[in-house]
Amino acid sequence: MNVAKTSAPTSDSANSEFVKKSFLNAFRMMKESGFGLKSDVKVAVDPQLPFMGYSMPLGRGYRIVVSGGSVGSGMLEGLLVHEMSHIYRMENNHVSHDAEVIEASIDKIGKQHLSHDYQQKIIHDLLNDIQDLYADDISMKVLKKNRILESDQISSFLQDWVKDEPVESGEPEGDRWVNASIMVHNARAIGQMTRHGIEDIGGKAAESNRRFLSQMPPKVASEFPYFQDLMVNLKENVTRDQYRKLLSDYLSRFLEVAEKN
Repeated sequence: MNVAKTSAPTSDSANSEFVKKSFLNAFRMMKESGFGLKSDVKVAVDPQLPFMGYSMPLGRGYRIVVSGGSVGSGMLEGLLVHEMSHIYRMENNHVSHDAEVIEASIDKIGKQHLSHDYQQKIIHDLLNDIQDLYADDISMKVLKKNRILESDQISSFLQDWVKDEPVESGEPEGDRWVNASIMVHNARAIGQMTRHGIEDIGGKAAESNRRFLSQMPPKVASEFPYFQDLMVNLKENVTRDQYRKLLSDYLSRFLEVAEKN
């Protein structure tokens, strides 16, 4: 019988107990929703982490690291369910979390397109968008079944991801890459709302994206439907060859936008 193990490196013992309790609740909800984890999973708090959290293999198990800010956000259990959904995908060898396929897709891009750190980070984030969607196909089922978050909280969370202003740093190449990535991230958020029937309350996400696209070159804006459709229509059952092609097409289309707009 698997026993969840936790560790929370924080000097605040109240926070440590809160994180442990949240972790065990999330672990239980995953199991009761039909997505029980087989591995030992530890959770840690990184007070300096600039984003909400991540998960990674650790020995024969996994570690989830959450930010200090997420602990008091009211969304910790939802975050833990999301990260456990990534672990479920890894445990069950879903191709979306196949490190070999993902690394091959990066190698195929070619070093000439990844000479800057910001380019490497953007490509990593684009691939993570796809992984997040596959993880959230699980986590959204768990969240809805257990009502961890109210529907308007989920709507607001995804709406806030959608940016309405492009960047203008004065560095044309960097701005092209960043703005192309913003467009894809917008497509991911809006696509996820469509994918899971999450209401865009007041049309906020659509309006933010409309404002963003109105400030982009028409040739760039015209590519948005491709990325949105891709996010909405990701299939659960996909072979390694199909997934390689999907990632290749996805990244190639992004490069066309980022380097030629």
